[in-house]
Amino acid sequence: MELSVKVLAILNLLGAAQGALLALALLTARRGNRAANRLLAAFVATISILVIGAILFTTKYIFIFPHLSRLHHPFIYLVAPLLFLYIRALTSPGKKSDKTDLLHLIPFVLCAIYLVPYYLQSAAYKIANPGSADYESWYYTRHAILFVQGAGYLVFTVRYLATYARKVGGQSSPAERAVLLQIRALVIAVLILLAGGMVRYLLRDRSTETNLLLPLGASIMVYVVAWLALRNPEVLAGLPEPPPQPKKYERSTLTPERADEYIKRLLEVMDGEKPFTDGELTLQKLAGRLAIPAQHLSQIINERLGQSFSDFINSYRIEEAKRRLLDPARRHYSVLAIAEEVGFNSKSTFNAAFKKHTGRTPSEFRDASNFVESG
Repeated sequence: MELSVKVLAILNLLGAAQGALLALALLTARRGNRAANRLLAAFVATISILVIGAILFTTKYIFIFPHLSRLHHPFIYLVAPLLFLYIRALTSPGKKSDKTDLLHLIPFVLCAIYLVPYYLQSAAYKIANPGSADYESWYYTRHAILFVQGAGYLVFTVRYLATYARKVGGQSSPAERAVLLQIRALVIAVLILLAGGMVRYLLRDRSTETNLLLPLGASIMVYVVAWLALRNPEVLAGLPEPPPQPKKYERSTLTPERADEYIKRLLEVMDGEKPFTDGELTLQKLAGRLAIPAQHLSQIINERLGQSFSDFINSYRIEEAKRRLLDPARRHYSVLAIAEEVGFNSKSTFNAAFKKHTGRTPSEFRDASNFVESG
């Protein structure tokens, strides 16, 4: 039996080895977002396993080690879920995983269970299996499932990234912009690999060369990720997880009943009297107006509404600004005039806050509404 060791196989083998080393480095790293590090390590290790599986089959080494046959097959269903979970961990430092994340493993587990009878077969059976009708049927079935799963995850991931990009908006730090750029590049690379696999699948191309081209693309992706790790490790690992926060209101005397009363009073005043239009409004001034202790006001905004005081006030200011930007009676007002009316003291602050909440600048928002009216 002649073993066909080709240049493509060697390049893929080097990529798989690079992936294994990178996964080990990420697992032992103590800096950055450790949750993201672990998920990226799992993602890279999964890619390496799939590349090695393709090498073994294409070079016919699988006939020497038949019991390694199909061991990598379940791992194709981990690529898309791990990519999504890595991106989520990277863009949401401090977010803890929960039991629902295990649902992402269902396709992997079901595939592994399905293959258990095959794994228990003899070496002779596994050597004779490639090329059989059973093998061909399994090849097309598992790839069809993979394309459906991958397309679904990529659509969801792109939507998630778009939401994150709008959220950070113009207020993003250089580190956040670098992380976003890296994630987009990674998603595009996976999208290209998925598209290449679909083309090969539809053309029913099972040649040796194309069987190693997609793993080579995955190997190149691993090389790029490793290069990013060496060049800019803080970007690869993402922003560090925030340290545990002390229990800010541990000694608070605010009862649940009083909190309900305070929050009702707060929302009524905000909607009816619009104190947020005061550009000098502070927590203390608003607390005095409501006859609520400032500490209790801060607590109900933070805990009940899940916002900081500035974000809470700005959310009202932005909603009021949107109404006034659409008001025909104020069409001749400048953006700055609208900003000052609703409580902002500078146009730049107004623009940044408006884009953070709406994904557009005030001028873009107004122009879009005028376009709809004229159309």
